[in-house]
Formats: sequence, structure tokens, C-alpha cells
Amino acid sequence: MNDMTSAACGKDPETLEKMLPGTEGLERAEILADLSVALRRINSRKVIEYGMQGLEILAGSENRKLEISILNELCWACQCLGEYDKALEYGFRNLQLADKASNNARRATAFNNIGIAYWRLTKYDKALEHYLKALKILESSGKKQKSAVILNNIGIIFNEMGNSEKALIFYNRAIKVYEELENSQDLANSLNNSGVAYQALKQYEKALECFNRSLAIKEKVNKTRGIFHTLNNIGFVYKHMKKFDRALEYFFRSLRIGENTGDRHLSLEALINIGMIYALTDRFTEAVEYTRKGLNIAEELGVPDLKRDCCEAFATVLEQKGDFREALEYHKKFKALNDEIFNEDGSCKINELQVQYETKKKEREKEIYRLRNIELARTNEDLKRALNEVKHLSGLLPICASCKKIRDDHGYWKQIESYICDHSNAQFSQGLCPECSESHGTEIGSCLHSKHNV
Repeated sequence: MNDMTSAACGKDPETLEKMLPGTEGLERAEILADLSVALRRINSRKVIEYGMQGLEILAGSENRKLEISILNELCWACQCLGEYDKALEYGFRNLQLADKASNNARRATAFNNIGIAYWRLTKYDKALEHYLKALKILESSGKKQKSAVILNNIGIIFNEMGNSEKALIFYNRAIKVYEELENSQDLANSLNNSGVAYQALKQYEKALECFNRSLAIKEKVNKTRGIFHTLNNIGFVYKHMKKFDRALEYFFRSLRIGENTGDRHLSLEALINIGMIYALTDRFTEAVEYTRKGLNIAEELGVPDLKRDCCEAFATVLEQKGDFREALEYHKKFKALNDEIFNEDGSCKINELQVQYETKKKEREKEIYRLRNIELARTNEDLKRALNEVKHLSGLLPICASCKKIRDDHGYWKQIESYICDHSNAQFSQGLCPECSESHGTEIGSCLHSKHNV
């Protein structure tokens, strides 16, 4: 997804690491970026270590191109480690920088990386949304090779969603592009994907046609693991067609690849497939022999999920054989391993959620504190404003004993109502007490009436 920078080209990680001592600033950041690229398929943890160092150096700088390159590698490394939420974080940061730089090629890469993370998180609608954005950019710019990659990715999403017919539309579009570009390796992968889709639709002859074309290409370029997986796919098609002898033929071919390469994971997978075919044909002696061999390898490798899957397969074979006591024993082992894996995954998830909770709690407390300070400041301002508006009456007031006027600070005599209004927020309304109303009501009333109409 990302081309190596010029400094990284032709340099292995060890050479680049030797260049680090004594460097600083932009020069060091460039070497760290190159290391992130060079280690992509070797050590994802190192990619993250060097990438984070590079980002720290670039903080506050305007070198967006280098920062985008590092973020892209961090996103990819997190994908490889299964840290998909973190991959999304780096993917969106990358997209934001690419938008600012108006770099469509980088935007397309970011959209694709985000789509992959959402796919791994089984958020297929969001994965499709971002894949389609990447496809639009790439097709409009005539990037056929990269467009075909996205077409394949979209096909995978539809296949995961159980819509194999829709998946085939995108796989076939990718196949046409690869045929036009004469890109045999990617063509083989697309043909393999199409075979899987046809198999899901139970169109077994078409599935075999795709798998056999894919196999021929992979054998020509000697892609060992690719050959292994395609042989297995063909074996499964024959299994579904109940042509068990043909299925065994291809599973044994895949077993030889595992044994010849010394890849015990491949051997284990082939052994279990062979054992299950023998069980389906009631050849239980061979079924027990091959599944037990697979189980022994799983136990030697010590990988919990492999041991779990092999225990389940072995229990199934024993059950079909009629050896229910031993079958029960391995079903119990399967359950114990499954619970162990679940608990480990659950504990990791609980710890992750706890960290997220504590982080969000602190952020929420900070926000509450900030809002309280804002509210307190606003209240203080309101109080100051209110105090400024308050006027006080205090001390001795000189008042006329006859007319009740009050002398102000400047020596002027004012009506008591006027004086109080000037020195407080009080206001007066005109009215008559019952006694005055009885003795002066008509005269004053007419005066008030005439005043009101002036």
C-alpha cells in the first residue's frame, strides 16, 4: 500500500538502524520513517516503535508528506497485530492530513486502510463506504492496478455478508483489469476469490474452473503457500460434491507441501482435512491416525486455538467411530481450551474497556470542572453587575417637617418620591389609601385622569 521512500530503497532494516545514532531532527525522522517501511512485513511492533518516535519528532512541523507516510505504516502495523481500533485512529489522522495536502493518492490509501480495519471489526457497511470512496478516487485518476485491489476488497465484503452474487460482480471486474494489465499474481488471487464465491453458491464446476486457473498461475511462479491454499480449496469443492477420492488427492498434495517446506501449520491443516474425509467415508482407522497426528503437532506448537480446533475435530472423528467415551474426553478438552481462550480474550477486552473508561472518566471530570468554572465566572459577573446597579440609602436624611421634601447633597429640595428613585432602584405607583380616597377621591381622581390623558 505504500512505496518505500528513496532512502529506504536498497537498505535493509539493520543498515538503517546503524544510521540512527548521532542523528536528530528531520534527518532522524526520515530514517525512522524508512525503518517503518522496511520492517512492514518483518516486525510490526518495531514499526510502531519507530513510527511513534518519528511522529514525536515531527510534532508541530509542516512535513505532512513524511507524517502521512509514518501514519500509513502505523495503521498497517496495527492491522497486522489485530489492534483495529488503533488502526482506525491512525487511518483517520492520515486521511485528515491527506485532505489538507489535497493528495488524492494518499486519500485513497487512507480510505482503503480504514475500510480494512472496519472489515476486520465486521462493520461491513462502514468498510464498503470507505472502499467505495477509495475506488472513486482511483478510477477517476486512471489507477487501474490500485482500483482492482479495491474491487477485490469490496468483493470480499459482499462475500462476508453472504451476498456471493454481488461479490462476483466486483471480483470479475478485478479479473478483467488484471488480465488487461497481465498481472498474473493478482489475477490468481482474484480467481481464487471468485472460486470461493462460486462455491458458496454451490456452482461447483465454475468454482473448480476458477481454482484450477489460479493454481496453474501459482505453480508457474512457484508461490508455495498460495499453491497450498488453492489445493485445499479444490479439495473442499470435491468434498461438497461428495467426490471424496478426489478431495483426498488434493489434500494429500497440500500435505506434501507442508512436509517439504517444514511448515508445521500447513501440515496440521492438511492432516485434519484428510482425517475428516476418512471419517466421512467410514475409514475410521485412517481418520483417527491423521487427526491424531494433527493434534500432536498442535500440542507441540502450543497454540491454544489450534489445539482447540484439533480437539474438536478429533472428538468428531471418535464420535462418528462410535467411541463415545473418548469422544467425550476430547469434547471436554475442546470446551476447556475454548473457555481458556475466551477468558483470555475477555480479560484483555475488560482491561481495554477499563482503560477506556478511566480515560473517558478523567476527560468527563475535566469537562465538568471546566464548565463549572465557566458557570462560576458567569455567576460572579452577574453578581458584580447586580451590585453595580444597587444604590444605597443610608445616614440622616434632611426632610422638611411641613412639605416632606428632602434636601439632596447639592442643596436642592426634592419630592420624597423623586429623591428615593434617584438613590435606589425603587419605583413608585400612584394610589390612595382608604382614608384619603374617602375625603379627596373625586378631586384627585379627576386630576389623575387629566394627567393620564395629557
